[in-house]
Amino acid sequence: MPFVPRLREILSTLRFRLVLWITLVVFLMVVVTNIAVREVEQRALSQSYDQFLLDSLEDVHLIVGRFEPENKKLLFEELTEKVKANKKRSWFLQLYDEKKQPYWTSDDAPPLGPPSFSGDSNGPFDEKSSSPDEKRHRVYEKRLRKGSGETYYIRCGFLQIELQDDIAVLNRAILVASISILLAAPLGAYVIALRATRPITEITTTTAHLQPSNLNERLPIRGTGDEIDQLSRTINGMLDRLASYIDQNRDFVANAAHELRSPLAAIRSSVEVGLNKSRTPEEYVVILADVMEEIGRLAGLVNRLLILAEGDAGRLAGRAQSTRLDKIVRESVDMFDAVAEMQGVRLTMETLAFAVVPGDETYLRQVVRNLIDNAIKYNRNPGQVTVHLRVEAAKKQAVLVVEDTGIGIDREVLPRIFERFYRADKARTREKERAGYGLGLSICQTIIQALHGEITVSSEAGQGSTFTVRLPLAEDAAMARSLECGIRN
Repeated sequence: MPFVPRLREILSTLRFRLVLWITLVVFLMVVVTNIAVREVEQRALSQSYDQFLLDSLEDVHLIVGRFEPENKKLLFEELTEKVKANKKRSWFLQLYDEKKQPYWTSDDAPPLGPPSFSGDSNGPFDEKSSSPDEKRHRVYEKRLRKGSGETYYIRCGFLQIELQDDIAVLNRAILVASISILLAAPLGAYVIALRATRPITEITTTTAHLQPSNLNERLPIRGTGDEIDQLSRTINGMLDRLASYIDQNRDFVANAAHELRSPLAAIRSSVEVGLNKSRTPEEYVVILADVMEEIGRLAGLVNRLLILAEGDAGRLAGRAQSTRLDKIVRESVDMFDAVAEMQGVRLTMETLAFAVVPGDETYLRQVVRNLIDNAIKYNRNPGQVTVHLRVEAAKKQAVLVVEDTGIGIDREVLPRIFERFYRADKARTREKERAGYGLGLSICQTIIQALHGEITVSSEAGQGSTFTVRLPLAEDAAMARSLECGIRN
């Protein structure tokens, strides 16, 4: 692979971006932290040196306060010992009399001039000397008034270069630590990015090997409960749904081919019979009638398959239309009344609320008639089918309920009754000629879901079944009112 495209590919990877971002964040944190640490430590060092001067000044104040003028020798000796004890800090001490003339001075004291005390204030104050050497020294001064009337000025100080040397050492230590951290940051960031992206690489590798013909492989769940595990579970769930969908489509295609083969075989057989020999016109009429019957069955099956295909593709039209559901229910009940009577089933309509729902009238009529037809077909003699249509205004829904006292559905079969080409023969089919294609309830579910509705069933073997359809009410209130007025008129 050429160098430039390969470099471009590396720079565009998530791993490289993680390394870059982590390194940048570490760099900013190091810079900010170093600035903060440097300021805090410098201030702490300065305060430490200043506190030392103040403490020393107070010690000298106590020493001078104990001695009388005639004991100058002992005073000077103790001051000398005090200076020697702090030699490592380049500390110096100066003692002035009340006329601000040198009274005693340590050996390494710089010529800073007389004390800068003014006014009547008493106590230490942080003021640099006005001498030419003021940038080189840190100085504290204090005035001492003894009970005998003598006044002394005490000056303590040290070379600023010592504080600057300590600050320089601190800065070098911070710089070395910062460089070490910055050099180690990309390596650490790469290790973190590698560990963070490794599960993603595994996910990519696994999904790259998946084929529609084999969707059995699943991503491993590490058990950490983090976002990677959540992603793996989500992808595994999607693979489960895809596998189920593909299996259903395979079964659908196989079952559709099987169902299409039967009427085609019957048509072919009838045509072959007609072509075997010359026949009378009456015989041809009988043969053609059989062909037409099979063609009708075939056309019905093809129409059902087209509805399911359009539903899968999301192309079931009709949501933009509004339909009077109560009108469809009333017409369907009237149409099946004679059929129910022939089967020994009593068909009644308990409630019929005015309801306008979105959807194509043809599709909705197919749903209602399919539910009523099944309720009659799989009933007993005598039996009962009850239809309810009510409106739940709070939920903005129309609810259609079809109850029967028929043979019911076994509990283990109930979850599968909406599957395509599924026929629960033991529970639902009593006579061979009544067996359909197993598409009616699938079509009902497809149409209802396309209209953003819901269809559910509750049943128990030997106790009958109850199918409930929930559909949203039409949003066009003006149209609903005009339709309602049309009913009343």
